[in-house]
Amino acid sequence: MTAMDVEIQDLRVLRAVADTGSLAGAARALGLSQAGVSRRVQRVERATGLAVLYRDHRGALLTATGRLLLDCADELLPVVDRLLAAGAHGGPPGPPAERLRIGAVPHPALPLVATRARALLPSAAVEVRAGECGTVDCGTGGCGTGDCGAALPDLFRLHRLDLVVFRHFPHLDGPLPEALGTAVLAEESLLVRTAADHRPAERASVSLLDLDGRTCLLPAGRRHAALHHRFMTAVRRRNVHVEVRWAADEAEAAALACATGGVLPAYPLPAPAAGMVCLPLDDTAVRHRLLLAWRPGDRAAAWAHRLAEEVRESYAGGGAGGI
Repeated sequence: MTAMDVEIQDLRVLRAVADTGSLAGAARALGLSQAGVSRRVQRVERATGLAVLYRDHRGALLTATGRLLLDCADELLPVVDRLLAAGAHGGPPGPPAERLRIGAVPHPALPLVATRARALLPSAAVEVRAGECGTVDCGTGGCGTGDCGAALPDLFRLHRLDLVVFRHFPHLDGPLPEALGTAVLAEESLLVRTAADHRPAERASVSLLDLDGRTCLLPAGRRHAALHHRFMTAVRRRNVHVEVRWAADEAEAAALACATGGVLPAYPLPAPAAGMVCLPLDDTAVRHRLLLAWRPGDRAAAWAHRLAEEVRESYAGGGAGGI
């Protein structure tokens, strides 16, 4: 098998694995079986003769070869999509559209960011790349340090991004880089999820001190690495002692929380889970901002402040988790 045997769908699978951090997540995103995703990855590795992923209990991460292939895929796939669209309409492809690349942490405000960006730049093809595990999250800084100053400029360069949407915890993360422009999209706090029939479910909010001596469930996987890092750092700084139990995924963590009366930390706003309630953590250590960042001098700098203002007003007005 040669590199010519790599198919377009193989590249789409590679992009999905990079976005979701796991083969299972890529399978869900593409509507494929996990076995089908695994076969596609193996096909690429046979064609190149090199490993494109390495896997552990936390998920799947691209190797240097995988990142190189992904850079090529990101250039090729939009062109292929234009050709397919032109063929479907029976005409030749038009000129390439301007692209606006947005790297983002998963968040309920992302549809607003994409919609407002498209309205401000109607001629652009807006691409939103949502991911966790250090890709666009300063909670890990790409290496577990929480150093936004070192991580963010590299994100713009390595992923050729125009904008980055990320969380910043003033009391836990490193300082924001002075070389970047930033604006606030939302101000929020971490949440904890617990069974509806367990204390402290009847309360409006809890503090970190309320968690002392309780069981804390943490789902495994790189996608949750930044959340784990911040939550456990805040717990240690408050001298709170929790019993940590690991779960294979969020579903298992929720079930164990219900079975043990434990708590499950979460970012706003988690997917609903039957039998569980979400309580804000009323503690300055875990209050944070959702920020929009851009590089001064780039094309996005001319309208990034306006984009942030429109998203902030719409998100707060909709009551979608802003506090």
